[in-house]
Parts: sequence; structure tokens; C-alpha cells
Amino acid sequence: MEWQPEVKKLYEEIVAGTPETVRPIVGPVVREAAEKKCMERNGKAVAEVDLVISMFEVTPPAFQDMMKEDLKRLNVDLDKYLAKIKCTYKFNTDLKQLVDHILKIGELAEVICDEKAIWNVLNAYKDFYTGSTVTIRTTTKPKEKRDISVRYLEHMIPHNPDPYTTAINEGLIEKNGHPIHKMIPEILSTFDILGWGVDLDVRTGLSKIWPFIVPSPFEPTYSMSTIPNSINKHRDYFEKHGLNVFSVFGLDFRNNSTNIYFMIKDPSKARQEVYETLLKELNFEIGPPEVMKKCCEALTIYYTFNWDSDRVERICFGIGFPEEEQAPVNFHPLIKKYVENIPTITKIHKFICSITFGRDGLFYKIENDYTESMINLLSDGAKAGLEVK
Repeated sequence: MEWQPEVKKLYEEIVAGTPETVRPIVGPVVREAAEKKCMERNGKAVAEVDLVISMFEVTPPAFQDMMKEDLKRLNVDLDKYLAKIKCTYKFNTDLKQLVDHILKIGELAEVICDEKAIWNVLNAYKDFYTGSTVTIRTTTKPKEKRDISVRYLEHMIPHNPDPYTTAINEGLIEKNGHPIHKMIPEILSTFDILGWGVDLDVRTGLSKIWPFIVPSPFEPTYSMSTIPNSINKHRDYFEKHGLNVFSVFGLDFRNNSTNIYFMIKDPSKARQEVYETLLKELNFEIGPPEVMKKCCEALTIYYTFNWDSDRVERICFGIGFPEEEQAPVNFHPLIKKYVENIPTITKIHKFICSITFGRDGLFYKIENDYTESMINLLSDGAKAGLEVK
């Protein structure tokens, strides 16, 4: 589509002002949205109004103060566009129907659900579970250890207060002096926050909080006073394998552990022998060839640490399956059962399978992309990812 020359230049300058790690994401998203705005008004070329409104409707709040400063510097009158900017939740999930589906999935996965605990979390984060991306995940662990997690993720709508403060205020978790409770403030003071996610465990209530950060060098993490010592113990390992840019912390308040997520920019370049080396060097047992080959399709690799051990507790390879037929139903009977019988609200059934190497052996996490949007977010995030060495 044609762009007015001065608007094209403005677009390029604005994108250049965003953090280098996210330019591959922000640039295409803003360009596509601006061209769509132009078509909606039957314009002949993308104009300033299309670009400015799109910038604030499709980019997370984490970048918007920076964009406002750039627009001011470039003599753009933002005030005349503010009233036209519409940033709202993308979905309108029926929470009662969601709970009905959760209970059915509990029967499917043979996990006993506590409906009161479920509603306690849903009510505390009602707007986000209603309007944000939602997924539902279980595992192939033995029934007595199996759980179901219901997760929301939101990058576009600010959290005020942050999810941790809400959890404390609503009595969903209690401060108990453990270092994990001090991590949120230190993360907020160390990194720029891109968005948040929350997990509820259908058996107990709130389980995890996910601070999503603007993709950043991993280096500052080593200086944090609240992280598990085991992260610093593996600094040489991470640096050796090029694991130096990350995107997410996953704080598990039930098990007092934390996940560190690395996005993979181009899974097609992944080499099986490299991923096998990642496991071998940490004394994890290698999976069957078919499983290791599937690991090479991962959009994300994440590591689990706790404060009671110097070792890595788990390594997980997360793979998106945009079509139901792609899901690895041959890996485990529960995956097949889950994929074929899961209650859904979308016509297209998308899944995420996480191949997980733990100290007790290999297991799988199978996740239903309930709002049909998580895989797209993962794919976009991977554009700011890295290549494992």
C-alpha cells in the first residue's frame, strides 16, 4: 500500500526509537495496523492519522511513553488523535462457561477441581480472565501429581495494581518471608515490564505470576539479590550456549520456584545435537529420537530453579501447534485424549505442547489455546528471540 512520504519517514523514525530487541515485532505490527486503518477510511495512502492511532492501539503500554516523546520531538500533535484511540480487551470470555469447561477438563484429566478456589482467582482478576488471552493446561504426570492450570496473559491493558499486589490484597497468597516474595519488586526495578500473566491451579487457587519483560539481556539477572543461587551457578552454561536474551519470569508461589524463559527466533535453524547437549551438560536423560526432533520446533526454552538446590530442576521445550492435526497425540495417551475431547469456544483448535525434562524423567504439558491467541503471541515474541549455540 502507498504511504505519504513524510508519514513513511515518521514511521521509520518511531520504530528506530524502540528497543532494538523488539523492533522486529513492533515494526511489522504497526505497519500492518496503519495500512488497515487507511483501508477502513478508504484512504489512498497511509496518513499521519492512520499511523499515530495504530501505534497506540497495537503496541503495549511499555513502549508508549517513549513513542509520545518521539512524536513530540518530531512535531506531531498527539492531542488531536487521543480521542480516536481505542485500546480495549480483545475478548469477552463467559466466565461461567469457562468454569464449566474447567470442570469438564478436570474429569478428562482426572484432576479434582475446587470450584470455590477457581472462582476466588477468577473474581480477583475478572476483567483479565474475561478479556485477555486464556489457555488451559494439564500434564502427563501420574494422576496423584497432575494439575490443571488456567492462565491469562495481557500485554495491552495496564495492571493497576500489579497482579502480585492484587494476590496479596485478595488473600490469594500470603507473604511468608520466602525470597520469591521479594522478586517482584526487584524485577520491577531492574527491567521494563511488557505485560503480566496469572495462573490458577484448579485444585488450590492462584499458583503463578508471570512478569513479561521487554526482551532484555540476561546479564542484570545475575546481580539480583532475590534470585535462586542456582541461576548464578549456571552463568557459564548460559553464556556458553548463547542464552543471553530472555523475556519472562514465571514465579511459582505454590512450589517456591521460578522459571526463566528464552524465546527462539528461528526454530528451523535448531539442531538436535545442540539441544541434546543442553540436557546432557545438566545431567538430564535424553528423550527418544522422535521427541528430541520435536524439541527442535520449540518457540521457547525455559529452565526451572528453586532456592533449595544448586541444580536446574527442569528444562522445557514449548512448541505451538496451530492446527489440531499437528499435535503429537502419539507421545502419550492423555495428549490424544485431551486434544480429541477438550471443550472449546473456538472453531480452530490450537495447542501448545511442552516437552519437559525433569529430575524424575520426561513428561509432557498439553495446553489448549482457549481464546485462539496464545500461539500468535508466542510467534510474535519469538521474533525478538535468539539462536541457541
